[in-house]
Amino acid sequence: MTNRKAAALRVIVEVGFLFLFFFLLRSRDLQKWFLIFGIGLIGALFLGRFYCGWICPMETLFRPINWLYSKLRVKRLKTPAIFKNNVFRWSILVLFLLLMVAVRIFKIKVNLLLYITAFSVLITLVFEEEFWHRYMCPFGTMLSLFSRKPLFGMKVEKPPCVSCGICQNVCPVSAIESEEDGMKIDTSECLVCLKCKESCPKISIKYSVLK
Repeated sequence: MTNRKAAALRVIVEVGFLFLFFFLLRSRDLQKWFLIFGIGLIGALFLGRFYCGWICPMETLFRPINWLYSKLRVKRLKTPAIFKNNVFRWSILVLFLLLMVAVRIFKIKVNLLLYITAFSVLITLVFEEEFWHRYMCPFGTMLSLFSRKPLFGMKVEKPPCVSCGICQNVCPVSAIESEEDGMKIDTSECLVCLKCKESCPKISIKYSVLK
């Protein structure tokens, strides 16, 4: 599949799920979205973090923000170094799980998913996407566990990779690292957003079976 067709398909899928998200929100049945996330979580064992790049409403809402900022040449803040650690990341996940348990036990009428989505947009208005995707999103942290060794994922062919670093620069979560013989993609962090594939001048990146 060509980059143009893959990008178009991704937009269609994203918009479709975004409409479903708002439909469930309007129907006051947004809790059913956790079923979709659960399917995405299991699917991560085979497809990587496909949920993040193709289904998640947060990522879809980030797209117009990124487009507008690029047009206006607005630069956002980078992830603060103090938050670039697993302690912070796992603390966020634990806090989220405790909140979910508390809401269920005490029967608190609050839609955590809606508030988290709104909060993610606010964060991304100020900071680069990496901060939310890699360090703050509790869903992303869970997905990173399930996508450590997926059956399918983004892969860099060596050769023809020449380590130009273009893919590394466009990756929204810094999931691409440089090695002696080329670039390597960390599947546990990769969103499968295809940005690296679209930008590669050597056409050395593809979504395929991982060996």
